[in-house]
Amino acid sequence: MIPPKISIGPLSIHLYGVIMALAIYAGYQFARKRANFYKIPFKYFDDPILLIPLFLGFAFARAYHVIDNIFYYWVNPYQIFNLAGGGLGIMGGILGIFLGFSIVARIKKLETLKVFDLVSPSLLLGQAIGRVGNWINQEGFGPPTNLPSAVYINPQNRPLQYQLSDYFHPTFFYEAILDLIFFLILLKLSTRFKKPGQTFALYLMLYAVGRLVAEFFRIDTFVISGIKVAYVISTLLIIFGFFLFFQKAKFKG
Repeated sequence: MIPPKISIGPLSIHLYGVIMALAIYAGYQFARKRANFYKIPFKYFDDPILLIPLFLGFAFARAYHVIDNIFYYWVNPYQIFNLAGGGLGIMGGILGIFLGFSIVARIKKLETLKVFDLVSPSLLLGQAIGRVGNWINQEGFGPPTNLPSAVYINPQNRPLQYQLSDYFHPTFFYEAILDLIFFLILLKLSTRFKKPGQTFALYLMLYAVGRLVAEFFRIDTFVISGIKVAYVISTLLIIFGFFLFFQKAKFKG
């Protein structure tokens, strides 16, 4: 198992942070390469204004995670700002990122849906890379299993009811694989759409489907009255994405 951090003298490098940085960089560079397709000037990629979606993405992702684990953070409030230990809720992060880019689009007088279309494939790529961080931090795994794909989870990271189990479903890898597949699908289809918004709409639907599949194997997500909150949010994203998809665009002939 890869250690969550590497110490070099007094310096500690947390691999979770390294992977998050890599995910952001990969998404940024990929969006930059596709900017011409949406007629978005390259100059905006060097503008500090892009820190807005980055900051809001992390802030909303952390807030979602804290709410998801509110009982733990109620007892350990000092841990809320311990980002090095992991704990980012991707659903909150997605909301924060698109909110941030809507602000950027308004300030720079860009068409918001075109910006969303450009960002969407990059998000799927970044999400796939980011899931590796869950593996290193041993978080976001599924229930015990004897399948060949099982991963070992250290006792201190196992839920109390599974302390006697050693191997668990690598849900983070399941979702990473789905994200990569959906990334390729979105990349292929995005060139066939006529009007702004369809790539973004398809992203919402694909991500939500992938999350629904992953949730079947998750044992650590927010539940209200026996219903996983992620199920509800994913279903709403599919409905909204479906409506936007057919309202905004058609395939080119």
